Amino acid sequence: MRKQVYQVDSDGFIEEVFLGEFDDKGHLIDPIGEYVTTDLPQPLPFYRPKWDGTQWGEGATHEELAKYKEQQLLENLKPSVQEITDADIEVKILTMLLEMEVIE
Repeated sequence: MRKQVYQVDSDGFIEEVFLGEFDDKGHLIDPIGEYVTTDLPQPLPFYRPKWDGTQWGEGATHEELAKYKEQQLLENLKPSVQEITDADIEVKILTMLLEMEVIE
């Protein structure tokens, strides 16, 4: 069986992700070493996953989370490419109608 395993630093943050090979009893056989074999929950509920020795938790500070949420809000406020294209077409149509004096 294969699944992701995680190498974490001394603070519990992910340094690298590997594809681990497990035997029939669920023991990691490759790569050899100390790795976290507990899957990250999906969909990922953490901005910055941190291993505490027994489970995954949020490792981001309140400031990091606030900044992330602010960035997400700003991203959601940006118009999509389709919305920009639609608005551009609408402006061109209105400009033509004004030039043709169909509208004032």
